[in-house]
Amino acid sequence: MPQDTKRVNGPEISTSFRVHCKAGESKTFEDRVREAFGKSGRRTDGRGLQESRKYFVKVGVVSSAKGSAYIELGNTKAIVSVFDPREIPKQNKFCSLGELYCDFKFSPFASVHRKSPQTDARERSMATALTSALNPSVCRHLFPNLQIDVFANVLEDDGSALAVVITAAGLALADACVPMFDIVTATTAGILGDRIILDPTAEEENLCMDGHSEENHGMVMLAKLPMLDQVPDIRQYGNVEIDALWQACKVLNGACGELVPIVQHVLVSKVNSRLQELALENDEEAENDKDGDESVKSVKGSDNER
Repeated sequence: MPQDTKRVNGPEISTSFRVHCKAGESKTFEDRVREAFGKSGRRTDGRGLQESRKYFVKVGVVSSAKGSAYIELGNTKAIVSVFDPREIPKQNKFCSLGELYCDFKFSPFASVHRKSPQTDARERSMATALTSALNPSVCRHLFPNLQIDVFANVLEDDGSALAVVITAAGLALADACVPMFDIVTATTAGILGDRIILDPTAEEENLCMDGHSEENHGMVMLAKLPMLDQVPDIRQYGNVEIDALWQACKVLNGACGELVPIVQHVLVSKVNSRLQELALENDEEAENDKDGDESVKSVKGSDNER
């Protein structure tokens, strides 16, 4: 039989990976919940139910983009790039408001299960949520008939990926000097019974979405414009009661407010560093002009002596 040259053929004999797994890997839902939260209510990483992971944020990381931001929330890592406005493609009529084109991608190695490079339904849904969260914050009336491209890439997904990308996108737009009404922050909470789990990890998200023995279970993502005190987008998944959803929104509202000093510090540090660079450039130009004037004077002096 001829060999298929377009296929990566595996070995004829192989061993299942489950042989190397620890005994008892097939746990019940109750065992997973008990292991995730423990008897004291603390999570596996030591956090309380309404404690968030630590943030690491940096702007201006992509040199080819007008503005960019890189953000880490625990093991969740994402990078967002924003490019200059361009004419809306295939637009036959004049549009008084500019548009945001948001592209959301997961890297193939972002999660445990390797993802196909093709865009799937989850990425399209998150791109729509990203657009809905950013549209109210951008002064779209200042660039009519133009489009701003926002490209988000999740490098590692360990929960709260959409909220992380929304926060990073707001920073990238500010870094690109796009006129904005307010900055955007976002946080995620999981609901499992009477528990409200702020900033869940990937395993905690799976538990909240499974919820076999809990009638009240799901996920809630809230984006906020903190200075205007407005909520541009709320995403809710699963089976969540109204009272639990209201309590989760209160927790998320407070968590978004705690993000504001971090975002402000990053943007102010970026502005200060840019001002220092401009001051150094001005000093260098002044020194060059001074050297040029001295050389001109020396030339004139030599001509007068002649």
